[in-house]
Amino acid sequence: MKIFFRIVAVFLGFVLVIAAADITFLLMTEATEKYARILPAYERESLDEVLAKESWSEEDYDLLYHQTGLTQAPLDALKGDSEAILEFQDALFYDGEWQHSMASVITPHEYMIGYSAPIAPLEDGDILVSSTCHTLGWRNGHAAIVVDAKKGVILESVSLGYDSALNGYSWFTSAANFMVLRLKDVSQEKRAEIAAYAKEHMVGLPYSLTVGLFSKKDLSENIAAGDLTVGTQCGHLVWQAYYNFGYDLDSNGGPVVVPKDIATSPILEVVQVYGFDPDRLWFYF
Repeated sequence: MKIFFRIVAVFLGFVLVIAAADITFLLMTEATEKYARILPAYERESLDEVLAKESWSEEDYDLLYHQTGLTQAPLDALKGDSEAILEFQDALFYDGEWQHSMASVITPHEYMIGYSAPIAPLEDGDILVSSTCHTLGWRNGHAAIVVDAKKGVILESVSLGYDSALNGYSWFTSAANFMVLRLKDVSQEKRAEIAAYAKEHMVGLPYSLTVGLFSKKDLSENIAAGDLTVGTQCGHLVWQAYYNFGYDLDSNGGPVVVPKDIATSPILEVVQVYGFDPDRLWFYF
């Protein structure tokens, strides 16, 4: 009889632990998901007068950024197409519904319901980052590098069990937030060279959560030698592509590179923000 009660006690203890873990997971998820999508804290304004101008001042660019999420480079590329620019304004202020799916057992990902945002004119080497993946209260996010802007092809490392692969960018444009980043003060030719290297040498790398912890952080020698056994993950993949060419995108210099480290890198500039606070960007953990 004592054995029976012990078994029952162990079973009930196990159930309580599982229940406590589930409750903790739900509470942490709820606390984190209030940051899934940040709408502007200011009013939407008419852009008709600014868009009608032949040239834009710094004040005009600042207004357009806070109203569309676009910085000067994409705005210049879209100049004359007021309809397209207003579409970005619609997106930045879009207050539609979102929900989450499970990217893994403990990692939800927030995406918009029935809506896909416009994306700025991309260039090879541009970086896409989203904070919509989070694990136990930590927004680990997701990142990718554009390797063929004309065809809309990105290189990304998605999750355990999947090798790095070429995909389209629709995951990002349907997410509750994303940003487009670009290397500062570096020619388009050099950025295209980095993208071409990544496309040629960094497809097919297995996923590893611990790269940089239990292995080398810099795997450039392995990649150059064609060693496809080395592991990577989304943030590390983007970092490694640029580090091969001497650009360190890791803003805190730690052993592990995550999307937030890239989003806050001082050598990158914003091309577009969507679902982030335009001034504070990735301000939460």
